[in-house]
Amino acid sequence: MHASIDSHLDLLYDLIRHHPGRPLQDIPDAWVTLPKLAEGGVRLIVSAVYCQDGCNGPATAADNLRYLLDYADRYLEKPEIIRNLEELGTCYHGSGEPGALLLLENADPLLEFPPEELKRRGFRMVGLTHAGKNRIGDGNSVADPEGLTLAGRNLVRELDRLGFAIDTAHLSDPCFCEVVDLFSGPILSTHTGLRSLCDIPRNLSDEQVRIILSRGGIVGIAAYPGMLSPDGKAGIYHLFRQIDTLVQKYGPSGVGIGSDFGGYDTVCEGFEDHSRLPALAGLLDCAGYPETAVKEIMGGNWHRFFSDLLRDR
Repeated sequence: MHASIDSHLDLLYDLIRHHPGRPLQDIPDAWVTLPKLAEGGVRLIVSAVYCQDGCNGPATAADNLRYLLDYADRYLEKPEIIRNLEELGTCYHGSGEPGALLLLENADPLLEFPPEELKRRGFRMVGLTHAGKNRIGDGNSVADPEGLTLAGRNLVRELDRLGFAIDTAHLSDPCFCEVVDLFSGPILSTHTGLRSLCDIPRNLSDEQVRIILSRGGIVGIAAYPGMLSPDGKAGIYHLFRQIDTLVQKYGPSGVGIGSDFGGYDTVCEGFEDHSRLPALAGLLDCAGYPETAVKEIMGGNWHRFFSDLLRDR
């Protein structure tokens, strides 16, 4: 079984919505569980702390983030947080429980909550927006979107100085263009699809994919049916097709898995949870992918990217 990495899980969001007041390890029927991660060979996840757009603003955003962090401290003790390169290597190459890197999704709170404190807590990645508009810029569900605000540009510079990576997954096109021009650090898309196969603003254009890969970033393909198929109904073959399209255009070294499990309520048939990761690897194998390429896509590419992030930043 391949050592796998999932670059986007909404564990905290799923726990709060569906299993309030219960720690992950005590919920055998959760969408994401430690046994399912083990069954899929998952060695590392990116655990998102998602700040909903409804909590944006100077009076609420920072307090909401503090609530989420406190909730995670209490109910999301596992997977344990990876804080340095040595821990990452031990986790990825080991056989124990998986580890987690942390992502802030929607950075509106960072206009009051110090980014330095976020980094002290183990965060290494930030998504500037979610779907809507915040004080930083516009997400990719905003009609007639604009670019970054002045506060947003200042925050991008500060995140650059502190050594964060920026997750472009929810940025509007104008904000994406500004970020890649202004930000010198690592960029990635933790969970997305391709507009060439499912033409919605939430997905990446060919040019955006090219830019991310040219900067050494990775594109994580999500299992959310709404990003895989125009009719919102999808199965494991749709997921394979997105991966295969990327590989045929750019090669296998910039592609990964970012399931977004926990962040939606529909089902990708045949890829319902992490136990189906070996089936996805099997599709790649049957399509003639060499073993080295399958290993890269299932986790090796993310391991390389995160190793560089923890080493250099």
